Amino acid sequence: MTRPTRRRVLHGVSTGTVVLGTAAWTRTRDRGTSTATAAAGDDVTALEDAATDALEVSIRETNAPVGAGEYLDVTAEIENTSASNVRTDVDLLVGEDRTQLSRITTTVEAGETHTMTLGFYTYPVPTDDEFPIRVAVEGDAANEMVSVVGASFLSDGSPDPSETVSVQPDTTVMFEAVPVDPDESQQTVWWVDGEQVGALGGPWQWEYLQETGAHFAQESFETPGTHDVAVAILPHDREETYTLHWEVEVTNGGWHAPTVEALQPALGTVPARGDEITFELEASDPATSLERVVWWLTQADVIVGTSDLSGTRDTAQLTTDSTCHTCHVVPWVICADGTVAELDGEWQLEMVEDDDDNGDEQPGPTLDLSIRHADSPVDAGEYLEVIVDIENTGSEIGEDVLELVVGHDPEVLDTQEIIVEPGETGAATLGFETYPTRQDEEFPVRVVGADDTVQTTVQVFSR
Repeated sequence: MTRPTRRRVLHGVSTGTVVLGTAAWTRTRDRGTSTATAAAGDDVTALEDAATDALEVSIRETNAPVGAGEYLDVTAEIENTSASNVRTDVDLLVGEDRTQLSRITTTVEAGETHTMTLGFYTYPVPTDDEFPIRVAVEGDAANEMVSVVGASFLSDGSPDPSETVSVQPDTTVMFEAVPVDPDESQQTVWWVDGEQVGALGGPWQWEYLQETGAHFAQESFETPGTHDVAVAILPHDREETYTLHWEVEVTNGGWHAPTVEALQPALGTVPARGDEITFELEASDPATSLERVVWWLTQADVIVGTSDLSGTRDTAQLTTDSTCHTCHVVPWVICADGTVAELDGEWQLEMVEDDDDNGDEQPGPTLDLSIRHADSPVDAGEYLEVIVDIENTGSEIGEDVLELVVGHDPEVLDTQEIIVEPGETGAATLGFETYPTRQDEEFPVRVVGADDTVQTTVQVFSR
């Protein structure tokens, strides 16, 4: 992979989603069939009859009403009234056409009642809406009406949500949504053509929000015709939800992505000695106006600079001393119409030592960190442990207090004192108890020392 840490929020795992107020409902995979367990020699008809007659299902509770875009929890109880264990599919069906959004296969022991929670992200409709949900097992089903509170429209987004975005097939468009308060804890969920395509933001989404104050997503449209893109912004500490919607027309007469050419250095491996390095590119787009370049440093997952562009042809430079071994410098060239492009190649940094350095030890202690292991994914509420390796590359004893910094709103949740002899290695274990969230979460975890900082992304699955 040329960009191993590149996150594309609109190209992820699609989970169950419903578009309220329309006839379009999203698709999910059928992951199994229902069976019942019985003694060897029983015929198929007897097994099916046993499953059909044995189970009774009810909806115990939901968290409705929820703000449009938020996750709707549905808690169901399945009672096995027979003397045999029964294995069954539990389906969550939504809407008048009963579209399947979730399926869990489970075994309910004889005479027992099994409780489970299913759910899905609701579509960010701008008005209040109500629709039916149904939980179905072999031979029984329970129904309930639920409602959502319409999301408020945000005032700032790019491209302009009030105008149709017209692009050629296979052109990538960058969508941006400016939240009411970029500093508060929040989550975004994206949809394309009514199908949820992203709900877990990674380090690049978090970094972009911190640097620019906007959430982003990129999508390439292959099929000609009209497409819809929507985002829900869900603040964690307020009930109101927010949304933006774009209409995209894919046609051979639409805009195309800008062209980008590297001027210096040449694409390929770039020696890095700790001094400043200058990167320069030329961008052109005769059909529209160039706007800016966002310069990324992969692996570190940070924006190292932005450059303003203007007109239909312009050059941009980045001079930086931010380097890391094997990292890539990735520029995004963005136009006023939202089209975006990258270099057709890569700049990869390679750390090298000066010839007169002779590999001598660095004076004083230098503690280099690397993450050996992180317990990810874990279930919500469980303890998540991070193991970090420490190497003292200096000539003196190194003492430090490592901090475990967690989340999109960084919070120190653990510390560990370390002492490492010169030329030696060590390890430290830090951890924290995850929050008992009702929806899957993904967030950064950093181990911070005086000389080095390392980061990874972890996942917590809802129970």
